[in-house]
Amino acid sequence: MARFDDAEYRQFREWLVQQYGLDFGPERRDILRARLEPTRRELGFEDFHQLLFHLKYHPDREGDRGRLLRHLTNNESYFFREPAQLDVLREEILPALRTRAREQGRPVRLMSAGCASGEEAYTLAMIVDQSPLRLGEEAVVTGVDVDESALARAREGSYRDNAFRRIPPDMRRRYFQSADGTTRIEPRLVENVDFRRANLVDPASWAGIPPQHVIFCRNVLIYFDDSATRRAVRILHDALVPGGYLFLGHAESLSRVPTPLVTERRPGTVFHRRPEG
Repeated sequence: MARFDDAEYRQFREWLVQQYGLDFGPERRDILRARLEPTRRELGFEDFHQLLFHLKYHPDREGDRGRLLRHLTNNESYFFREPAQLDVLREEILPALRTRAREQGRPVRLMSAGCASGEEAYTLAMIVDQSPLRLGEEAVVTGVDVDESALARAREGSYRDNAFRRIPPDMRRRYFQSADGTTRIEPRLVENVDFRRANLVDPASWAGIPPQHVIFCRNVLIYFDDSATRRAVRILHDALVPGGYLFLGHAESLSRVPTPLVTERRPGTVFHRRPEG
C-alpha cells in the first residue's frame, strides 16, 4: 500500500467533501486510505497525488470517478427499512396526495435520494402499488444516486437474501421471483421505477428532475460534514413541491441546519415538510 501523507489526506478530504459531500474526518483517515488504494492500484499510479490529479483533471475522469465511488460509498440497503415511516406514507400521506393529484390532474411523485441499488425505490413502488394510486400513471417513483454502478444494479432489479430481512412475506411472494440463487423483482415494477444519476451537493445535476411530493433520503447525510449537509438540504428543499414531505434516517437531524423545512412528528417517527405557498 502506498504512503498516504498529511498533504494527500487533506487534499483528498477537501475534494471529496466539495465534490460529493463525503467527509472522512481524522478518525476515518485510515478508512479513506484503504478505500482509495484499490483505485490507485487499478489505475497504476505510484502515489495518491497522481490519483487525485487524474480524478480532478483528466478528460476521461468521470468513468474513473465512478470506479472510486464504488469503494467509497456504502451501498448496503434492504427492503422496507424503518417501517414506521412507511406506515405514515401509506396511511396518511398517500391518501392526501391522491386527492390532490386527482384534483390537479397531475401524478404524485415519490423519490428515493441516495437510492444505492434500488431497494428503497422499489419499496416505495410496492407501497404505491398496494394503494388506490395506479403506479406509473397516477404515481411516479424515481431513484437517484451519484454512483452509476449502483444505479445499474438497481435497474437490473436482482437481489440477494440479505436485502429481504425486513420485507413482509406476502410482499416478497407477490413481487419477486427466485432462480439460480438470486431473486428478481417483478418486471412491471422495474419498468415503472426510473433511475437517474444526481449528486446531492450539485444542484446542476438535478436539472430536468420534476418537483417531488415525497422524498426519502435516509442514512445518506450521516456521511456528510455540516457544510455538505446544508447544501444537500437546500437541494432537497428545492426538489420538493410546496407542502412536500422529506423523510431522513432516524440518526439524521436538521437541528443544526438552517432550513425553512418544518418538522412534524408521528408515533415512532419524524419527518419534514416544505411550507405551502
